[in-house]
Amino acid sequence: MYFGNPLRLRRALDAGVRVVVAHCASHGEDEDLDKKGTRQSSFDLFARLMDRPEWKKNLFGDISATVLRNRKPEILKTLLMREDWHGRLLNGSDYPLPGILPLISLSRFVRHGLLPKESVDGLASLRQANALYFDLALKRSLAWQGKSFPAQVFETRAFFEAI
Repeated sequence: MYFGNPLRLRRALDAGVRVVVAHCASHGEDEDLDKKGTRQSSFDLFARLMDRPEWKKNLFGDISATVLRNRKPEILKTLLMREDWHGRLLNGSDYPLPGILPLISLSRFVRHGLLPKESVDGLASLRQANALYFDLALKRSLAWQGKSFPAQVFETRAFFEAI
């Protein structure tokens, strides 16, 4: 276990607590509490929770850190393709991490088909000028099989005002 098993959130979700799962549980693995003695990626356990209809109104995931080098590109591909989750994804920056050069590799996104090569120079320049704008522009530029994050993922004010 790295940061906490997403399945341990079920009690809070059943009680109606509004939960935002940091980084969409995109790092590490945990015990599958439904299948004792087995382990699953934390992201797969998060996905299991996200697919439960009874928690659609109170389970959310934040996409900060999903662009870091230590995250699997397949996780971003899943997040981009799962349009049914998009209304429950929230942008976060994990500032100052986007400004630390080795933590995010633009060429890696290009290699995995998530970013057009022609975007790299502009994003690299933006990164030098402003790490927060870079983080936003990078996530807005990511796409997989024609799917990208919709504007609502980045329009989080209403979510936080509703608290």
